[in-house]
This record gives sequence, structure tokens and C-alpha cells, in this order.
Amino acid sequence: MLKKIAAAALVAAAATTVMAAPALASAGGCNVRSCIEVDGSGLRVNSILARTTHGDSFYGHFRIYGGGIDINSRTATWNFSGFKIYPGRDLPNGSVLCVEGWEQAGGGHNLIGRPCVEVHF
Repeated sequence: MLKKIAAAALVAAAATTVMAAPALASAGGCNVRSCIEVDGSGLRVNSILARTTHGDSFYGHFRIYGGGIDINSRTATWNFSGFKIYPGRDLPNGSVLCVEGWEQAGGGHNLIGRPCVEVHF
């Protein structure tokens, strides 16, 4: 009888643990001079921010892509406040969202970072 109660308690605890751990879509990070910040919960992505590292700026554009999103900012001088989009929708589980910073220089463009985050349960 005691073994049955202990086993039932373990099953209940495991079920509670799985149910109590929500998936979060909020994440962020930087690579070289470009950063990404994703805000949301579960697979829902409310916003994606492309920005520079703190104290940096550049003239060029950002590209945000992944999970069915592919958009370029206008060409401008960008800084820490960055370029933000608002998808406001669920993305497929395992979607990888990336930001590319492209600095305009010498008649061309130089990649100044490609940070990415994964949206998943």
C-alpha cells in the first residue's frame, strides 16, 4: 500500500512539474556589434528588436529573419534603441530568429554581427 501511494505521488509530482513549466519565447543575445531581443511567451512572438551593442552606432540597415519573417529596416544611423517589429503571432516550434547588422562603408556593406535565438517549447 505504501509503495502504491509513493508511486502515485511521484506520478503526480512529475505531471505537476511538466504542467508548471511554461515555454517562453523571450530571449536575446549579441554577436560582434549586433543584438537581438525577442519578447513573447510559448511560441507567440510579440516583438523582435534588432539593435547595436551598448554605446555603439553604425550607418546601414538591419535584417530580421526566420520563422517566416524576413524584413529589412531602412538605411539609417542605428544605435542601442534599434529597429523593432511586432509579429504578434505564433511561430513554428524550433524556429530560429536572426538579426544581421549591415554597415554601409566604402561603397559596400559589411556584416557586423548575426545573433540568433530559437523559439521552442
